[in-house]
Amino acid sequence: MPSTNEINARKTAEKADAFMKPSLTRWKPDYDRAVDLYAEAARLYRASGDYAAATIVEEKSAEASLLLTNYWDAGKTFERACESAVKKIPMDGAAVLALAERAAEAYASANRVQVGAEAMSRASRLVEDSDLFTSTALLRRSLEIFEEDEKDLYAGEHHRRLCAQLTRTGEYADAAEACLKYAESCSRAGQSNSLAKAYLSAIVALLYSGDGIGAQSTYADVCEIPDFEKSEERETAYKLLNAYRDADVEAIKSTVAQSSCLRFL
Repeated sequence: MPSTNEINARKTAEKADAFMKPSLTRWKPDYDRAVDLYAEAARLYRASGDYAAATIVEEKSAEASLLLTNYWDAGKTFERACESAVKKIPMDGAAVLALAERAAEAYASANRVQVGAEAMSRASRLVEDSDLFTSTALLRRSLEIFEEDEKDLYAGEHHRRLCAQLTRTGEYADAAEACLKYAESCSRAGQSNSLAKAYLSAIVALLYSGDGIGAQSTYADVCEIPDFEKSEERETAYKLLNAYRDADVEAIKSTVAQSSCLRFL
């Protein structure tokens, strides 16, 4: 039997639907009223634990805000819809990704592109423990938006999260690629210390993956880059590569123990 909250939520949502179109006594839609009623219906659905229905009415509320060209509110509401979608059982990762993308698009229309990128990253955190594939896809899209908006200065935390996430799941080759992209972002942002750490992380990830040739090739490509050339990270990478090439376990252990920069990767 439906709870009181569910019954009230359904009735409120029906009222909101009615305000989205003209009626005999109203010549045009009343989107403002619809937004308020959808928001109330969503609150009631969440209180009853019906997150699937909450997602639907929150998305409708966001769409009504778009019709009002209230892009900021639309972005916030799409984010709430995304949060509700995460709580659905079973969760639909594609739906979460699509709602986060719509939130980012709404923020972009409000001239707040960076907020949209951060919204994608927040959505990634919501599913990090339940759906790593979707979490990674959200993070990648977040970083694309940061780059497109030329906001590399603010993307560092999100790059590090992606690198760490891929490393934790054993996807070392992908982690190495992510680290190299992080280094490129650091170069554009003028973050020399982070750049050096990102290059070292890429080389270490490739060694973990068993791709010694790839690690050596990457080192050769980046060893003369000014912000890496004279760094402790370059020296550490050089020692690790030599130790791995010689299959010298003690040298590997010694390099790891003596290098302060490896402890901060």
